[in-house]
Amino acid sequence: MGFNISVVESGSNYIKILFDGVPLQLINAIRRAALAEVPSIAIDEVIFIDNTSALYDEIIAHRLGLIPFTSDEAIEKYKAPEECAECKEAEGCEGCYAIITLDVSAKDDMLTVYSRDLIPHDPSIKPVNPDIPIVVLAPGQRLAFEARARLGRGKEHIKWSPATVANITYLAKISVDGNRCNLCGKCISTCPRKVFNLTSKGIEFDEGRCILCRQCVKVCDQEAIELGWHDGKYMLYIESSGALSPERIFSEALKIIVNKLRSVYEEIDKFGGS
Repeated sequence: MGFNISVVESGSNYIKILFDGVPLQLINAIRRAALAEVPSIAIDEVIFIDNTSALYDEIIAHRLGLIPFTSDEAIEKYKAPEECAECKEAEGCEGCYAIITLDVSAKDDMLTVYSRDLIPHDPSIKPVNPDIPIVVLAPGQRLAFEARARLGRGKEHIKWSPATVANITYLAKISVDGNRCNLCGKCISTCPRKVFNLTSKGIEFDEGRCILCRQCVKVCDQEAIELGWHDGKYMLYIESSGALSPERIFSEALKIIVNKLRSVYEEIDKFGGS
């Protein structure tokens, strides 16, 4: 039995992939790996030098931890502390932790501190969005700290998950009865995903955009639309926080699944050999 995998739609922060003939269990394993297993880098520890703002240290540290950082080079350059022999002997090493500093003061006016004000010592690690607000300083207030960022995984804390959304849907199966359809256009105006389009040939549709909400069926007075789903065809949608590209998230998730399966095969071989 053959299978087919194709990219239906993609953008700077999302990708939609069609699986035909691939077991749903395997697709779901990839989805779960994208959320919980693919590593990215995020701030883990903050050492405050001075904080006279209105927010407690803990609140600022929490906000810093949720800022996504570019991780394409980081996952190749750094190691997770639990996988590093040197970090087991000490509190951390340069091969596992990236240093990020900040020292800003408000003088005569109110000052909003943004993610762009953070100074990473490694230029390959920078905030995905420079306009994330951290805190507002009143005149005379100061915020200074040194933060340590490290690799982690979503199963440890959501801040390390490079995917903000990963879901699986059935591929819609749409049928329009040309004998019943009177081209009223209600399905076109009602559909939230713009699946339908009126052309010189009649009503045309894009099954890949359909989310099976059935609004088109409800508004069709002629009962000309039949809506179901294709057996064995599924859509995987992955949306990225920007830490990694959606294509990279998918490929890394696939590698993780392959490595896990390889480990299982090796253990089975050991058991069979004994």
